[in-house]
Amino acid sequence: MNSQDIHSLSEFLLHAGTDYRIFDLGRGVYPVDSQTFLDIENGKVCPPRPRQQHAWYAVVFWNTNAQTQRYIWFVKFPLDEQGLLIQASRNHFLQIIVDALGNQITGEGDQERLPDNPYTFTPTQQQMAQFSAITRHALSDPKHPGVEHVFHYLKTPSVIDWQQLPVQAIADAVLEINDATANTIIQQLDHYSAPFIDTLLSSLESVTIPQKLTQYFCEKAIEYSKTADKPRLYGYLRAISQPAFSAEVNKCINEILDNTEQPDMDLLSVIAARHDVQLDLLTAQRFLEVAAITDKAGNYNHQLFIGLFTDLVQIPSLRRTLLTLARAHQQSPTMKAPLAALFKQAR
Repeated sequence: MNSQDIHSLSEFLLHAGTDYRIFDLGRGVYPVDSQTFLDIENGKVCPPRPRQQHAWYAVVFWNTNAQTQRYIWFVKFPLDEQGLLIQASRNHFLQIIVDALGNQITGEGDQERLPDNPYTFTPTQQQMAQFSAITRHALSDPKHPGVEHVFHYLKTPSVIDWQQLPVQAIADAVLEINDATANTIIQQLDHYSAPFIDTLLSSLESVTIPQKLTQYFCEKAIEYSKTADKPRLYGYLRAISQPAFSAEVNKCINEILDNTEQPDMDLLSVIAARHDVQLDLLTAQRFLEVAAITDKAGNYNHQLFIGLFTDLVQIPSLRRTLLTLARAHQQSPTMKAPLAALFKQAR
């Protein structure tokens, strides 16, 4: 196979005789249908969840004639100033694949392994656990054998040793949370070990949880926003991440921004990374104001504000909102200086 004979990663995978699935890892873990991914590859639409001026994907593929072993590539591609995938980078990646592997990318040995290149990355352990759980669920693969032990611990934390619960088993278990399990978590939460709570909250980042659990975690997040336990605040904030706008989560974020006397980079980073869909016009304005205040208080010389704005403005659903706010608040006492620095850097 010659890289000049193919015009997309999707086409390459089909020519190589594989079936495949794509998952967006930019801001959580979300499946992407094949046509949407092809349109993103070809620069017809912008990636919906970019991060750090890149689109981040997991490509899961297997031989169509023998669905046994699955292979995974974690790839990231840079975006242009309009938020579109730079196709030259995608083409370079295709060339690397063809040169290294030809069309034999499944089978015995290390055929799926790629040489070092600027387009592959390694997820964190927690992200890998979330991805593995969501992928197995999407492809109807067996769950981790420790899932039942996780549910036993949720119900009777005094009987089960939490240290025997693998991170992967927890990530698999949270995909099955229903109203009954939500009630159990609400009733037993204070009896769980702190490390287990941390893992539980992290595992929920890309999972749609029952409304009652979202409401409870919002209350906990607001409660911790008034304390010095910021890591736990960030944990609850990640756990209530939603794929679509939620009036309750939006209200929670605004209340947290109001409650926090000294917002920090970590709080703003969690909101930007996991709650971009909650940034309607008023909330986005509040977020930028807090970012400007935090930047000044931390002597970041406008780089914190610029970094957050630059990251968020490449999200298609936020682009118009942020550009409108940037134009409207050029003379704002709070945002005048960081916006001037932003425009200067953009020239």
